[in-house]
Amino acid sequence: MAGYKIKDLETLTGIKAHTLRMWEKRYDLISPKRTKTKIRTYTDQELVKLMNVAILYDSGLKISKIASCSERELRSKVKDIYNEKQSLGAVVNLMIQSMIELDCETFERVLSKSIEKEGLEIVYQNYLVSFLKRIGVLWVVGTITPVQEHFVSNVIRQKIIVETDKLPLVEKRKFDAVLFTPEGEYHEISLLYYNYILRKRNYRTLYLGVNVPTDDLKKTLPSTNPKNLVVSMVAAVSKVDYFKYFQELTSAVKLPVFVGGAVVDQYGLPKSDFIFSIKDWVG
Repeated sequence: MAGYKIKDLETLTGIKAHTLRMWEKRYDLISPKRTKTKIRTYTDQELVKLMNVAILYDSGLKISKIASCSERELRSKVKDIYNEKQSLGAVVNLMIQSMIELDCETFERVLSKSIEKEGLEIVYQNYLVSFLKRIGVLWVVGTITPVQEHFVSNVIRQKIIVETDKLPLVEKRKFDAVLFTPEGEYHEISLLYYNYILRKRNYRTLYLGVNVPTDDLKKTLPSTNPKNLVVSMVAAVSKVDYFKYFQELTSAVKLPVFVGGAVVDQYGLPKSDFIFSIKDWVG
């Protein structure tokens, strides 16, 4: 059972901390414990309840009406809203709830239904990016466990692979891109998505996966002879090491490198005639 701080709840529910405090006081929605220094801490159950409250509130229900509902009624109303509207807030919040509760069936059902209805590209851009950013914040501060993070990551990974396998084969020609993550980088979701988008747009790709040393990559390039490289970086790395890696990579390979991932958003794009944002290619 996690001990969430009010800033964690603000991140996950989208409700401002001062609003949460007001609702606690006025409507007795939840009764958080306090540390010796008077800091509020919240349980998994309290977080899930507030996420349901947030979905109903965003859908237009008055907080006074929501506060009078039992937890069973809250869940029932949220399910109805999801089935009727499938709004961004409802989808993302249900995914987070499923992660917290390790509810594989619900997580898979929500994700599969969204992909079936809207397609992977829309689901990734509209739902998964928001979801991954929210849980990424909590992962950095240690609020969610590795089990929770690995559970959802593996489900998402499987879904992207399945959707990629459904795509028609690209005609055999020179590789348009080789995709990989650097040595020590094991986060694969964004790289899998880039591969899916490129394949969907009829580019021929060679997917090398995660944790690829630069020396090994350099040895494979003469036989693969790709036009471009695609690199994804998500794990925390120092700014110095980030720029050093790309300086060494571009010196070693002399190919255009398209870069994406949370680390790029944090530090910006390295200055080089060989380096470009993946967004310039896949959007």
